[in-house]
Amino acid sequence: MSALLIQNARLLDASSHSDFVGDCLIKDGKIAELGTNLTAPKGAEVVDAGGHVLTAGLVDMRVQSCHPGAAHRETPHRLALASAQSGITSIVCLPNTNPVLDDPELLKSQCAMLAGLPDTPHLRVYAYGAATMGLQGLAMAELGLLAESGAVGFTDATRAIADSLMMRRVLSYASMLGRPVIQHAEDPILAEHGEMHEGEHSMRLGLRGIPDAAEEVIIARDLALLRITGGHYHVAHIGTAKGVALIRCAKAEGLRVTCDTAPPYALLNDVAVRDYDARFRLSPPLRSEDDRLAVLEGLADGTIDALASDHSPQDRDAKSLPFGLAEAGYSGIETLLACGLSLFHGGHLSLLQVLALMSHNPAQILGLNAGAMQVGMAADLTLIDLEHGWQVRGAQFASLSGTTPFEGAPMQGQVIGTWISGKHVYERGT
Repeated sequence: MSALLIQNARLLDASSHSDFVGDCLIKDGKIAELGTNLTAPKGAEVVDAGGHVLTAGLVDMRVQSCHPGAAHRETPHRLALASAQSGITSIVCLPNTNPVLDDPELLKSQCAMLAGLPDTPHLRVYAYGAATMGLQGLAMAELGLLAESGAVGFTDATRAIADSLMMRRVLSYASMLGRPVIQHAEDPILAEHGEMHEGEHSMRLGLRGIPDAAEEVIIARDLALLRITGGHYHVAHIGTAKGVALIRCAKAEGLRVTCDTAPPYALLNDVAVRDYDARFRLSPPLRSEDDRLAVLEGLADGTIDALASDHSPQDRDAKSLPFGLAEAGYSGIETLLACGLSLFHGGHLSLLQVLALMSHNPAQILGLNAGAMQVGMAADLTLIDLEHGWQVRGAQFASLSGTTPFEGAPMQGQVIGTWISGKHVYERGT
């Protein structure tokens, strides 16, 4: 493989907290040298970064691939295109496919297939194994075999593991396997038939509410179980002030607890539902402004460890129904970076904090060899223009689903180029 030299870049590495202007030399798909005034080897390709930010490729730790079983919502090809254009070099897929990823061989073949599609940008694909058979919460899946087949963690995807004894068993076995348990923290009884956040706005709109206690109850119970079992517990798309407070206290206690959130819970609140627009029908629902501010505080002080796209695409027919009947979900991959950068441009987080939330931190949580720009690492890199302004238009997404709660929103920051193992998989304008 020929060498590549990326010159005149602002090199930001969240894993080492480094930030300097220099060059990156890539040989045989790996980072060979980082420094200033590097010399290009004979025959090397040279790219002028123009002073833009070069950082480790993003790691999206929560993606619904919809394959197999839901090609009308997303296809592997479109998913890979959307990821490359968004600077995402590694994705972690939920097991809620059809059939469910509760079978070791299916999980292994799923990752290999998604990563090796012909005529498609290369993408590093990982997957969670189902925590329970069929995601039904009745019998524990073969966690050991799933781990041997590459499962990076265990989850029932968009369903909470509601049975306390089952959750205790899953936490205990996952602890022995050294894998995290990822929980959709929403009590199914409290959330049953709910349409939006329970509060003043749900009453005014006449929509059935989901109380914030639905998140609090599950997290509090799981933390009590974690004290018995040990292991690593992770809360997905956290969105309430009470949930954030519980995680903060658990970390102070010394429990091995991590959590992520998604851009809508940091940037939007339940007021967005005022026109019954199904683009804002999400799971969990958009919460109150106080909850949103608590999420921002959690991101700033490190309580919330990662920012994930929560990519949960729905076809347009499913989102064209009345609010209460529409499917929950949205296409999140192509707004992940820009939404994260809005927290930097808005003064809430430093640039290194933002990049850590979407690269180094999720990689560390899941034990992935990714999310760092260091000598010897695979050259999975993203070049970012921090100042480029654009407007979100779902119809222009590479993702098959163009439904987004950020439709029409102005954004600042866009990917210029993406490399995986030194191979140029995306260039802006091509």
